Amino acid sequence: MSDFDVSEQPGQSVRFQRAAIIFSLTGAGLFLGSAVLQFVASLQRWVVFRSSLGPDGIMAEDHLYDYFFPYESMDPVGTIDAWEPVGTAAQLFGTGLLIQVLGILAMAIGVVALPGAAPRHSAIRVITAVCEVMLATVVAAAFGIYGAHALISGLAGAPSPLQPWVAIGWLGFAGLGALGALWLSRSREAALACVFLIGSSLAGYLIAAYLIAPVVAGYTSHDTTPWTETVVAASTAAAAVAMLLVARRAARKGVRPV
Repeated sequence: MSDFDVSEQPGQSVRFQRAAIIFSLTGAGLFLGSAVLQFVASLQRWVVFRSSLGPDGIMAEDHLYDYFFPYESMDPVGTIDAWEPVGTAAQLFGTGLLIQVLGILAMAIGVVALPGAAPRHSAIRVITAVCEVMLATVVAAAFGIYGAHALISGLAGAPSPLQPWVAIGWLGFAGLGALGALWLSRSREAALACVFLIGSSLAGYLIAAYLIAPVVAGYTSHDTTPWTETVVAASTAAAAVAMLLVARRAARKGVRPV
């Protein structure tokens, strides 16, 4: 028997199944759209901008051109380390992250609605679902701040007032880790999606910059390793694939009306 009592609530079980499929597919589509925008943004830096610099292309690797989180600092002697926008890369990336925010919320609803996913007791089921959606909302808020910061900074040509919120990126990382752990027993595909989404968090960016991108680029830069943002985009695309598998699982495991 399914965790949802099929004999007593067949219609409700079918509705849960349909919701799981629809929201999982929606999440997959949003993640894919986000990945495309992130990829196009990375091309602006590592293809268009880099080729415009002539033989000294390594300048594109300077942290001043990082658009993942536009940042401006001042050294002890008062010299400002100003951020430099690269085309519309920051706007594209920021928009992509904001789309990803919607994808995270859709993902959470899809996983919560998975047939047979929740404990049988209705009170526990409701409490569990509420806690998971709230945790997903916290994660979405963290990505939302990063996305809004990149978008506003790109439009203004300078880091936005959201710059001091850089530390909230670790909250998104921790939240995704917690969601992945909670969902592992009911949907390994959803847990895998959380792992891939870590790639577009602050922790994931650092992992991409210092562990994965050097393999892609063939060397380690003194500053930002080439194609770091492309690796981040690929991780978001991988999350989209994982959510397609969640929808497939929901379609296969869902209950039928009696």
